[in-house]
Amino acid sequence: MKKILTATLLTLASTSVLAASETYQATVDALQEPTLTQTSALNFGAIVPTATSACTMDNAGAVTGQCDVSDADILIGEVTLSDLVADTALTVTVSGSSSANLTFASVYDINAAATGGSDGIADATATNITVDNSATDITVDVYGTVTVDSALTSGDTYTVDYTVDVVFQ
Repeated sequence: MKKILTATLLTLASTSVLAASETYQATVDALQEPTLTQTSALNFGAIVPTATSACTMDNAGAVTGQCDVSDADILIGEVTLSDLVADTALTVTVSGSSSANLTFASVYDINAAATGGSDGIADATATNITVDNSATDITVDVYGTVTVDSALTSGDTYTVDYTVDVVFQ
C-alpha cells in the first residue's frame, strides 16, 4: 500500500496541470518593392549600319567607335530607384541583351547607395547595396557597347533591350 501511495504521489508531483492555453499570431508586413523609373533613355545616336559595327559609350556619355560622335541624340541611360526603405539591403543587376540586329553589353554605375555603390560594373553582375538611413533615391547610370549583328537599313531606328533587376537580399 505504501508503494502505491508513493507512486501516486510521484505521478502527481511530476505532472503539472495546465490552467489555460491560448494561441496568438505574430504579424509582419512585406516590404513594398522599390519603384524603377527610366529617368533618361539610353541612346547611342547614329551607328554605321554594317554588321560588326560597334559603338561604345563611357560613363560621361561620350561615344567612340563606328558611330557619329556629334549626334545630338546621344544620352546616357538613367534609372531611378525610389520608394525605398531605409537601411534595406538590395541586389541590383543590369543585363544587356540581343535583338534581331543588335547586341547590347551594359556597363553601369550605382549612385547614392549607403554601401555598395560603384562605377563601371560589368554586364549582368549582381551588386549588393544598402539604402541609406534617409531612404534617398538611388540612380543607376547605364552605358556600354552596342554591336550591329546583321546589317541595318539606313535611316531606320533600331532598339535592343536591357533589364534592371532589383531584389531584396
